[in-house]
Amino acid sequence: MKAKTGSSVAAPIQVKRGSVTVKIYTEVNCVNGVPYQQFTVVYYDGTQRKKKKFAALEDAKREAKLTAAKLANGENQILRLTSTDRAIYLEAVSQLKPFDRPLNLAIQEYTAAIKLLPDATTLKEAVDFFRRRNPTTLEKRTVRQVADEMLAAKRAANLSQVHLKDLECRLNRFADALQMNISGVSGTMIQAWLDALKGSGRTKVNYLRVVASLFRFAIRKKYLPKEAIEEIEAVEQTKEDAGEIAIFTPEEMVEILSAARPEMVPWLAIGGFAGLRSAEIQRLDWSEVRLAERHIEIKASKSKTAARRLVPITDNLAAWLAPHALKTGKLTDYRSWWNQFGKLAVEVSRLREERSQPCKFEWRHNALRHSFISYRVADIQNVAQVALEAGNSPQMIFKNYRQLVTPAAAKAWFAIAPLGASKIIPMSTQSVAA
Repeated sequence: MKAKTGSSVAAPIQVKRGSVTVKIYTEVNCVNGVPYQQFTVVYYDGTQRKKKKFAALEDAKREAKLTAAKLANGENQILRLTSTDRAIYLEAVSQLKPFDRPLNLAIQEYTAAIKLLPDATTLKEAVDFFRRRNPTTLEKRTVRQVADEMLAAKRAANLSQVHLKDLECRLNRFADALQMNISGVSGTMIQAWLDALKGSGRTKVNYLRVVASLFRFAIRKKYLPKEAIEEIEAVEQTKEDAGEIAIFTPEEMVEILSAARPEMVPWLAIGGFAGLRSAEIQRLDWSEVRLAERHIEIKASKSKTAARRLVPITDNLAAWLAPHALKTGKLTDYRSWWNQFGKLAVEVSRLREERSQPCKFEWRHNALRHSFISYRVADIQNVAQVALEAGNSPQMIFKNYRQLVTPAAAKAWFAIAPLGASKIIPMSTQSVAA
């Protein structure tokens, strides 16, 4: 039979949390002549003195810390936890230890995350989705770094300077607005940025197109996963402003050419009867206007799309160009055609007043090119051919340029000539639209 033969009590270990102190007493007991230690945790729950005995000091310290913390927080109920509850708590604390996260903070983060997730979605599912969208194998790049790399690649591809300048302007504006890793850019951010932009619907469409190109470039370079393109698809497509795309009637084109100074005629005629872009006309040399061969050569270095194309010279365009044609030399010396368009609009308005037609004439943005494409489609009934002549895709012709006009209006448009302008059959503005 075992009997206690003696004991000794050492000074207690004190565990403090705020104003709460929990003591651990160490006792050395002997049973049948064999000494062993016993550790007693002592604390007050209200006015009641409580004791808990442990054979191991580490277990006693853990219990003392837990008890002191709960007493300090006024959560005395924890002291009534069952042994199973305490084991669960201690296991949770142990698993959090490598992450240096206290249990209360971990619970706050968990509940905050769960509140943001759709019903029946687990936190692990959300983490797995994030890891798929942000794999560790992807190289980290900021929006600015990807934009600069894309611009360098486009320059190496020898795209036209005008196209590069437009691309650089749009990319720089986007990179300045979102100074972060491109993997962190969401569709919501892009939508907010576009909504805040000042400009027409067409302007916003063009910006979104450039941002989409940037994302596709980043995907090819392994800076983004393939799924990232979904962020672009989530952005609401901006509608182009009503009336944004406009054309001139044949009567208006006659007025324009009649009011123009001689040095302006080649520019206006090529814009209206060949459909070249303004920047392409400004870079055009007379050596590229082949009247005998009846075509205008747009070299790749001067084209917006960096693709060479031949644009046919119609009979009426040849008649307008012949008196002005040179073997070589720039087609125009004007640096700012916007100023010239404004002056021309004033002159057309003045001539109308002389004819007792007080209606003021206003220039329409890009209307020469829009007019050519619209009348050309109506004239030859071949969108694919017109797309080649205009340097665009058939889809772009239908979406952005083509106005429905009657074949009769198209015949009148391409019948406008220096000597035959007065013979054009008068057509009202209403008869132009189909």
